[in-house]
Amino acid sequence: MVVLIVTKTTNYELHGALIESKVNHGLVPRDSLTRLKKAHAEHYETLGRLRTALAAAGITWDEVSRDFPRPWSKSYDLVITVGGDGTLLAASHQLAQGGLIAGVRSSSLSVGFLCCAGTAEIEALVAAIANGTLRSSVVHRLKASVKRVDVGDEIETTPVLNDFLYANANPAATTRYRMIVGDREEVHRSSGIWVATATGSTAAILAAGGERRPPEDPLFQFRVRELYKFDLGAPVIEGGLFDPATTELEIENRCPAAILATDGQHGVIDLVYGDRIRFKPAAPINLVRALV
Repeated sequence: MVVLIVTKTTNYELHGALIESKVNHGLVPRDSLTRLKKAHAEHYETLGRLRTALAAAGITWDEVSRDFPRPWSKSYDLVITVGGDGTLLAASHQLAQGGLIAGVRSSSLSVGFLCCAGTAEIEALVAAIANGTLRSSVVHRLKASVKRVDVGDEIETTPVLNDFLYANANPAATTRYRMIVGDREEVHRSSGIWVATATGSTAAILAAGGERRPPEDPLFQFRVRELYKFDLGAPVIEGGLFDPATTELEIENRCPAAILATDGQHGVIDLVYGDRIRFKPAAPINLVRALV
């Protein structure tokens, strides 16, 4: 079993000195720093516990940081992420051809809906790895190709496990675009468009009015945010399910500057007027499920 641990730099390591200075000058409440220190300590306790358990089981591993994305040096039978959902999402982008991934929630203050274990379950997780009894399920991913009109080329995103957001580069400005869904076409003004997998259906797209889907569902969905309906031919396309293998979903950007964000902050493509985005299926991954 060839194992890779993907870990994160904690927010205390990234921002602790600045926040501590602000606390000491009375500019922000002390509990801001207390929470950062708590999450930092819990993260390293979890990481140390995982290393100890793997060593005791005779399992060797490599270790990389999610904050320095680069092609991994070799293929791995199992990727274990230590952090929260953000760390798992970042690591999943490296699994272009699929693979097995297990998320460990390293702090009680981290979000870990996609994680299969927390600090207390480390030993049970390692025992399941050693015994070959991990339970996983196939989850489907999505990628996008962007045809860039200014340079005449086409680029493809890494596979996305949660969602895409297409929006104006200025979050307060109107997002203008032409949208094609199958044989339907409309010109819109809105706050942008969410495009999500079933895994991502419980995240931002749900808050925007989307539909919660079963985790293993192979269909994807899109949802327009705050569609302006009072002219432009009274647009009616607001969202729905689609299979990119049979139904084309295309967005033609009509903003001077826009973005396509991949899994939140885990990647951004800058767009200019006329760039076109098409969505297509990506290789699925096997996500380790909760141990109990």
